[in-house]
Amino acid sequence: MYYRLNDKYSLRGWEKLPYAIVDRAAARVSFVDKESFDALQLCDGQVDLDLPLVPQSVRDSVKMLEEHGFVAPCASGKKLEEGQKYRFYPNRFMKSAHWSITGCCNCKCRHCYINGAENRYGEISHDDAMKIAQGLVDCGVLSCSITGGEAIVRRDFWEIIDTLHAGGVVISQIYSNGLLVNERLLDAFEQRGMHPEFNMSFDGVGHHDWLRGMDGAEKAVRRAFELCRDRGFPTGAEMCLWKDNRQSLRESINYLASVNCRSVKLNPVGDTGAWHEGGYAETHGLSIDETFETYFNYLDDFYRDLPKMIVHLGGFFMCDGREPDLYRLPAVHTVKDPERVCLCAHARNNMYISAEGRALTCMPLSNMDDFQQSYPKIQEIGVRACLNDSVFMELVNTRSAMVLEHNEKCRECPYRNVCLGGCRAAGMLMHPGDILAPDESVCKLFRDGWLKRIEEKVKELRPSAECAEYKRLREQS
Repeated sequence: MYYRLNDKYSLRGWEKLPYAIVDRAAARVSFVDKESFDALQLCDGQVDLDLPLVPQSVRDSVKMLEEHGFVAPCASGKKLEEGQKYRFYPNRFMKSAHWSITGCCNCKCRHCYINGAENRYGEISHDDAMKIAQGLVDCGVLSCSITGGEAIVRRDFWEIIDTLHAGGVVISQIYSNGLLVNERLLDAFEQRGMHPEFNMSFDGVGHHDWLRGMDGAEKAVRRAFELCRDRGFPTGAEMCLWKDNRQSLRESINYLASVNCRSVKLNPVGDTGAWHEGGYAETHGLSIDETFETYFNYLDDFYRDLPKMIVHLGGFFMCDGREPDLYRLPAVHTVKDPERVCLCAHARNNMYISAEGRALTCMPLSNMDDFQQSYPKIQEIGVRACLNDSVFMELVNTRSAMVLEHNEKCRECPYRNVCLGGCRAAGMLMHPGDILAPDESVCKLFRDGWLKRIEEKVKELRPSAECAEYKRLREQS
């Protein structure tokens, strides 16, 4: 009996994670043990696994791999494609990149992290952008989301996209304000056989223009959402919350659901970047409690409407209106060895590349000038060096125990092993320069009883609903 790796899979490996099966089209990776991987390498259409010299343990491993859909019986001599054969990358694994290919923008957003309307960070040269794009390919990064500024304004936008695509990096999302999302752009993606999600900013029915700093922005982004719907391109949305637009929350989310938007993520406007420089926080900003109160009040509308999309209320609550019996509390961590996990689980698998080319853990850090200056410019040291031995990887590999011991209020906190100190960027907004500072908003969720209130409210509105995190914690105990 001959077996062969199924067409959509490739064999890959990285430093410390040498055995992996990768679905490149879906940008998914499955890590396996050496025994399973040795069996996989025999599934090349060339080895008869019924031969007496093949151990039973190998045959058992192949059967297990077949059950998981990784391999299938085949005719003798059906070889693997070249791209399916094992390739080892001599660098640490990084699943995806979120890349600001430019700091320039065609909007004048009042809250921009990087003040794109003023070209504060500009954009790196064409040659440097190509170095980064090829570096992502050469290091086995599986997917890349493209953002800005406004990514589409960059003149060599398509050269960046084509370099990544040709190297097998999936373009997962294009983040955009929607002004330049048109038929011609979608045609160009379709000609390349690509249908990335267009994740577009939408800041509330009747309020979008004010935050974006220009008339007609809401009309333009609505047109973009509707065009993507009609052309079969998936969409997502990011919504910023401030005093003026919170009353439009229900109407805004229901509009997005009506145009087949797959998800919306809400966050209050942070007092940073253009928002801070414009002094808007005092007159238009929301406190943590005001934000949570807005989210909490929306729960009634969510369970009344059940919008057919994923609604993510910051770190407060998350649920898919199509699967209302399972909701999530993103602030609750359910890892088995909490103090040994990386201080930012997201950053361990997803790197952010700033408009200057710096490797950072997330976009909000790009506005913290004093802090980010110590982080490497990838065009100068290369993607591989960045992933192997750099200040960036030192931060990525820092463990939660350091956060919990660094902060006195965390040391004896009963919630420490499910909170893990919260978000590093959020902590730094309140404690400038301290990457280990506690996230005060997450402290409030636990200490002020918000999570209990959410649980009781959902039980009242949807008695059959269950929290995914609490279910997992019960299973672990």
